[in-house]
Amino acid sequence: MALAAGLTKAGHKPTRVSTNAQVSLEKVGEGFKITTIELDTEGEVPGIDEATFLEFAESAKKNCPVSQALTGVDIKLKATLVKSAAA
Repeated sequence: MALAAGLTKAGHKPTRVSTNAQVSLEKVGEGFKITTIELDTEGEVPGIDEATFLEFAESAKKNCPVSQALTGVDIKLKATLVKSAAA
């Protein structure tokens, strides 16, 4: 949501943004802890290049309320700009 909102606010309305999260839950001491979250994001955004998309994705990751709440967790991001079929 943060990525789509940031893109739209900057005038780059996405056709599609899709994110899958893979969460690692590991035994730490006597309990369990989320140790890593890997985000795999694809976006279809007409009129921008890959570098611009990556900047928006990194900014969203850094400033997203959920990411901020999970600051003790290693969050990794892979973001890919997908070219629309109409391009």
